[in-house]
Amino acid sequence: PVEFAPPPPPEPPLTLRDGFETTPVGGAPADARVHTENKGDRIAVTDEVAAEGQRCLKVEDAPGLQFEYNPHLYWTPNHQEGVSRCAFDLRVEAGVVMYHEWRDSSDPYRVGPSFWVRDGKLQVGGQDLIDLPADQWVHVEVSAGLGAQSAGTWELVVTLPGQPPQRFPNLPNVSPDWKTLTWLGFSSSANEKTAFYLDNLELATGNP
Repeated sequence: PVEFAPPPPPEPPLTLRDGFETTPVGGAPADARVHTENKGDRIAVTDEVAAEGQRCLKVEDAPGLQFEYNPHLYWTPNHQEGVSRCAFDLRVEAGVVMYHEWRDSSDPYRVGPSFWVRDGKLQVGGQDLIDLPADQWVHVEVSAGLGAQSAGTWELVVTLPGQPPQRFPNLPNVSPDWKTLTWLGFSSSANEKTAFYLDNLELATGNP
């Protein structure tokens, strides 16, 4: 009789805590999948401007790329249940167009939390929520319930320099049926030379 190997066990849920301090300057972030077109666009660790420590991740865009969503990078968290939380420091240059998004692995994929930065404003669902200062670090936290804990919503907390946190609860997931986090990414979608920076990236999952 033919013996079929059992399917591989699912990947354990990914937790991250990366300040990019241990990645060499010019290197790619650990655990992430990076997509660039090598036409002036680049995703690499830099020591130009860290939120803390010496290094951070720089995502550089360029004009004339084939795909608007490049350069982009993502992680595959495999979070299925509980509450997931992603926190990071973000610094945008003038002209940045970027988004941060959580997806599942269905086809077509469904989207949970998603925000854009465009024209110096952080937007959710096409609505301007907050003005983001150029060339300053801001702290961002995104959290959402998964599986049975999904309420169909997510929460965003943004802390600008020298200000108390601004909280935006009960933002609707892009897709009402989104319930698992298998793709967590950042995409630069400008069509010009500009860059944004990430530092102190944390990803965790657990029960509230």
